[in-house]
Amino acid sequence: MASPSPPAPTAPPTLVFCHATGFPAGTYEVLFERWRHAGWRALAFGLLKASGLIRRGGPGRASARRREQWPTLDAAREHFAAKPAFARWDPRVFAHYVEHGFVRDEATGGVRLAFDRDTETRIYNTLPHHVPALLRRHPLHCPVGFVAGAQSAENRQLGLGFARRLSGARWRCIDGSHLFPMEKPEETAAAVLALLAGDGRTRA
Repeated sequence: MASPSPPAPTAPPTLVFCHATGFPAGTYEVLFERWRHAGWRALAFGLLKASGLIRRGGPGRASARRREQWPTLDAAREHFAAKPAFARWDPRVFAHYVEHGFVRDEATGGVRLAFDRDTETRIYNTLPHHVPALLRRHPLHCPVGFVAGAQSAENRQLGLGFARRLSGARWRCIDGSHLFPMEKPEETAAAVLALLAGDGRTRA
């Protein structure tokens, strides 16, 4: 009598991570590692294009003027390390940003931002303005969780009433700025895992 075949290995569940800024996917490696250790397979996609949107003001004004070239990678590292926003980052995340965020500039022999500054500006200038109306017409058929930075100036400007109503008990708030995933990667990863596990307890 033939022995039964061993069960086929089960592929890990996939977590699709979308980001819409100029930070390359490698910047989030600390989060990805935390999720991989919890049994998830992390795939990262940059959000490069949006349709049916309107041009808006906001962070696009800053990104359009952002410096994008330095004589050396060390000079780029020193430039960003001196900025208060980057000084709050977890050192591992900052190291990953420096590793993945720059490429050689063939024209000058130095380095430049790996992500095109004009593309980032177009993303910021085409932020959707009609998501609440869109979701009223096409309701989601899956749970929604939302993790916010408690000190996020961007959230204060845009308002979070809709996001709170949409996520309900799956709302989370982490101490930090709009870039809290870079500042608190371990806490951010844990919050996402809790949401994926169906932990609906409200957290202030």
